[in-house]
Amino acid sequence: MLETARSALKPIFRWIKDRRYLGRLAHGEPAGSFAYHFADQGPPGQLPVTLWCRSDGPNGVSWSEAQTWHDRQTLTELVVVGVDGDGGELWRVPPDDAPSPSDPPFWFAAPGSLPEVLPTHLESCFLVAAAEDVDAVVLLEGGCPDSDVPLTEADHAHEKPHCTRGLYRSDAYAWDVSADEIRPLKNPRLVKLIDPRDGSEPARDSDRFNHLRRGPYLSTTELPQTLMVPVRDAALIERRPRLHPLPAVLVTVPFLARGGAEQTLHATMNQLADRFDFSIATLAPHRETLGDRRDDFRAITDRLFCLGDLVHPDVMLGILESILDTTGAEIIYNANGTTLFYDFAPRLKEKRPNLRIIDHLYDHEIGYIERYDRGLLAAVDACVAENHHIAQALTESRDWPAERVPVIWPCGRADDDLPSPTRRDEIRRSLRKELGFREDDVVFLTAARMHPQKRPLDLVQLAERVRDLEHIHFLVVGGGDLEDRIDEAIAARPGINIRRLAFRMDIPDLIVAADIGCLVSDFEGLPVFMLECLQLGRPFLGTRVGDLGRVLDETGAGVVVDRPGDLNQLESAVRRLADAEFRSQLAHKALRAAPRFSVENCADSYAAVFLGAD
Repeated sequence: MLETARSALKPIFRWIKDRRYLGRLAHGEPAGSFAYHFADQGPPGQLPVTLWCRSDGPNGVSWSEAQTWHDRQTLTELVVVGVDGDGGELWRVPPDDAPSPSDPPFWFAAPGSLPEVLPTHLESCFLVAAAEDVDAVVLLEGGCPDSDVPLTEADHAHEKPHCTRGLYRSDAYAWDVSADEIRPLKNPRLVKLIDPRDGSEPARDSDRFNHLRRGPYLSTTELPQTLMVPVRDAALIERRPRLHPLPAVLVTVPFLARGGAEQTLHATMNQLADRFDFSIATLAPHRETLGDRRDDFRAITDRLFCLGDLVHPDVMLGILESILDTTGAEIIYNANGTTLFYDFAPRLKEKRPNLRIIDHLYDHEIGYIERYDRGLLAAVDACVAENHHIAQALTESRDWPAERVPVIWPCGRADDDLPSPTRRDEIRRSLRKELGFREDDVVFLTAARMHPQKRPLDLVQLAERVRDLEHIHFLVVGGGDLEDRIDEAIAARPGINIRRLAFRMDIPDLIVAADIGCLVSDFEGLPVFMLECLQLGRPFLGTRVGDLGRVLDETGAGVVVDRPGDLNQLESAVRRLADAEFRSQLAHKALRAAPRFSVENCADSYAAVFLGAD
């Protein structure tokens, strides 16, 4: 009987499903999921790209305007051509470039004005179009389509204002200069839409398109529930190299969040900007709760490719190779762990044996150290160990040569990035007032991702254990996977002195406002947050993980708990640190230890590893 009922209900379920499907299509929403399969042929050798713009009339684009705009772009294949109302060529930038064909494989249109986009965006569109078999790649001005921005079919992708931010295939679209319109040439057509938040802000975790960050796709015909997107190897493109006198380094990271790894990377890259030509590729989607430092890194290099927000991992290797070709990079540095890197590295080394590949590890027991087998030994030329435990694990347990495992401790902040000594008292008073702390309160500050690694729930239990010390307060700053659980745990214990704030950019100011830095992690390399606390004369409470305990033992600048999760030891340490005289002694030692972690020393060590020097 149950089976009979199911059979009778199937047509109804199918009708509801179809109505939902058609409803999504009617609002221009992605109708289902998508997958990728490699096409039989790759793109042709050279793929010149032309941007046409009207140059006649009072509102036309002048040659000097085009020259200035072209100089800001990173796409070396790009030629800007000024035309008159009949499509006749008036000038081109660069002027000595070989004449472009009348129908280049890819072209941008600039009706009215040149597109105002981030420097690498046009190049990113080009790389996506070369890797995926789509007819156009369009950056939407209004965001990914939803009920407020109807975009029912790909025909809209060539309508204003979208057309000023679109890369088109010449066999699918043409620009009618006299009518100032982009006309489709074939049907059906498949268009990929790129969210304009790429490069400006990270995706909201609640964004209903977050699961389709590498899409969505729209078509002039009904999209299937699972769209199969043909992809090709972008490494087959014969790229024009970017000439630069400095050694070129491509840095890969999952994302550029607001964390200790990103802080050290930014500080060292900034210090080495006059010694190396840096490019950056992010391999995972950015998330709002982790913070976003892309604008900070763009101040160092305009070549920042947010691949994780644009393309599927299946095509990233070819795009990375294409970026290596155009930058001339002979060094690739994986500055923060991603699974993709360990899949890429052996294949990159096999195809490019002269490429110097450098990795960075943050823990000796869990995580990416498990990927260090014989195959990786043949691919990775050097592994920067965040602490001595990692170096020992690689050399003793995994047979890595010691000279290929340099230990480089992270750095604190540059002096210019720290609050001025003359303003620290003012900052402390102002922030403590804002946060509701009295002058005699003792504030333990934790700045970290809300992730199981950091054991933030231990801090809630710790605050409950010392609730009898009314002047002890815990301030937790950061977001992530556990943030809701932390907030719920705090709310379930009324009266304890602990609160959580979302990610903030003023961590050094918060350190000044606090009295003690604190991390109770399961594992660490050497946390930059601790080094920043030492720089600002704040003692530290931490667990004996990575080289955290080693630094505090050597400097005497804090208290170490031997085992993560040992709440008895943590409670004892908090009660000791409640004493003002004891904290004062530790603070003095913290200031004396800070110069060991200067940006200059750290940057020099990285420069030696990049160049393969002893």
